[in-house]
Amino acid sequence: MNAVIAALVELQGIDDEIREYQVQRDELAGNLDRLRSILDSMGKGLDDKRERLAEAVRFHSDKRIELQADAERMNNAKTKLVAVTKTKEYAAMQREMDTLRKKFSDDEAELERLAQAIAEYQANIASEEQKLAELRAEVTREEESSAERLSNLTATIDQIASKKKNVTAALTAQDRTLLPRYGRILQQREGKAVVPVVAGHCSGCRMMLPPQQYIIIQRGEQLMSCPSCQRFLFYTAEVAAAEAAGR
Repeated sequence: MNAVIAALVELQGIDDEIREYQVQRDELAGNLDRLRSILDSMGKGLDDKRERLAEAVRFHSDKRIELQADAERMNNAKTKLVAVTKTKEYAAMQREMDTLRKKFSDDEAELERLAQAIAEYQANIASEEQKLAELRAEVTREEESSAERLSNLTATIDQIASKKKNVTAALTAQDRTLLPRYGRILQQREGKAVVPVVAGHCSGCRMMLPPQQYIIIQRGEQLMSCPSCQRFLFYTAEVAAAEAAGR
């Protein structure tokens, strides 16, 4: 295997290692983001419920004042009823009293239902506040435990990436077009720009290679690319041994 092919294989190995740690870091950060999003959503939902509760309490207060006014009207009507001497006026006042009693009874029942609903809503909010507090504590613990892990992963990625300097310098010295090509293929082919040839196939896209190209790749003297996916190809003794064992 010539120096250029070996350098590309080494570069792919470094990027594979970096990718592995990046996936771990992204999963860890993504989990934190999901927890924070749930926490934020729960907080906003609770704020909305608190606003609705405040509106219900205000409405209950207004109805209670209205009920007190109904009671005063009933007392006034009773006082007037006692003073009425004419039958016709008495009947009219009695009808007014009946209307006031019904309204008072209806308002009183509504006030009781509203008070019960408010109590249930308050209990529901208290329960959700407890859940929110527990989730907030969980997020805090997760942030604290993940901070060191994220820092270590980033440091590991940086340490591995530092090994690329000599490899990329060697490749650039050989051919300035190699690194840009490698970078494009890496991005287009899901992080795999350099792959082994196995049983005459490109292991990246599974295309069967022309026999002459396969022979050249086996010799390892010339850099070759897959005609289909454009990935750089290589052949190793390990692959040869595996193929021989499979025969």
